[in-house]
This record gives sequence, structure tokens and C-alpha cells, in this order.
Amino acid sequence: MYDALAESFLINNRVTLYFLSEISQEALSTSLSTRGGRTVGQQFVHVCEVRRDKVARADKELGAGLPKLAREDGHDRALLLDAITRSGAAIAELIVRSAANDGKVKGFKRGIHALVTYLVAHDAHHRGSAMLTLKQAKVKRPDDLRFGLWDWNRI
Repeated sequence: MYDALAESFLINNRVTLYFLSEISQEALSTSLSTRGGRTVGQQFVHVCEVRRDKVARADKELGAGLPKLAREDGHDRALLLDAITRSGAAIAELIVRSAANDGKVKGFKRGIHALVTYLVAHDAHHRGSAMLTLKQAKVKRPDDLRFGLWDWNRI
């Protein structure tokens, strides 16, 4: 069961990596905010930072290997792809490690299943927010991206 949970999270992670790989550099800098809100790239900085925080609370060793990103890192696609890749692998490892502890995880009292559900929902929320920002800003989004995000059998 824990291996399947880890694989499901890694599919979610590949969806995020796919999203970041398919959007333009212009898209990373896009924001609808007039008061300093997040750009699309900064949405993914936030995703990485939430992941890093949850992993570090649960397992200091795993958390120590994850990069700390700053708001201004939202324009750096390579940095974002690396941070998403590394944090995804750390979460998958956290899932495997939690199996030895009946699914319990430090810092999240409801256990690993609820934590993974939280993280997938959080990732999806920010992917959706980023996609809506791009749509409303009339930034071109590849058709493959718009529909491919939902093809979890292929990703």
C-alpha cells in the first residue's frame, strides 16, 4: 500500500514537472496581481517551500537535502525543476519510511496518507491557479499542456 501511495505522489510530481517544462519563460513571470502577488513561477517556489517544510518537520535528514528557495527564484526554470524533482523524491522516501511506523509521520498527526493527500491537493491548487493566471493574462498555453495534465496514464 505504501509503495502505491509513493507512486501516486510521484505521478502528481511528474504532472508538476510537465507543467513547468511546457510553459514559456514569459509564463513564469506572469501575474495578474497589481499589489505584489505571486507570479506563476513564484507559485511553484511556494509549492517547493511547503514541501520542504513538511519533509523537514517529519524527517530532518530528508529535509536537510532540499534546497531553500526565495521568492525571486520563481524565474529560474532549472532551479524550480530541480527543487520539484528533489522534493518529490524526498516525499516518496518519507512515505516508504513511514511504513515502518504504521504510517505515522512526525509533525502531521493524521499520518502519511493525510499528508500526501494534503500535498497533492496543494500542488493541484497551485497548478490550477497558475493555469488560470496564464489563461486570464492571455499567455499561450500549449494544447498538449492543457489536456495532458489530466493524462495520468501517460505521465
